[in-house]
Amino acid sequence: MSMIETFAGQHIVVRDAYGNLLPRIALGPVDPGYDFAVVWACREEEWAAARAEGREPEGTPWPIEDVQATYGAAIAA
Repeated sequence: MSMIETFAGQHIVVRDAYGNLLPRIALGPVDPGYDFAVVWACREEEWAAARAEGREPEGTPWPIEDVQATYGAAIAA
């Protein structure tokens, strides 16, 4: 399995349990986790709201096999 690289503010695409591809914002680098590696991510609306309110965004962990990085696209962290 190849390890992807992510960073806070990076646009990514995640695959849900139904196979749908959903746009998300990575909250940071890959987290090795306890059992498997994940990328914490949130919706773009949550990223913007958190920045406006001066707080950390609330995210969801996604297994790296369900994450696709979109290189070159980022929101200011």
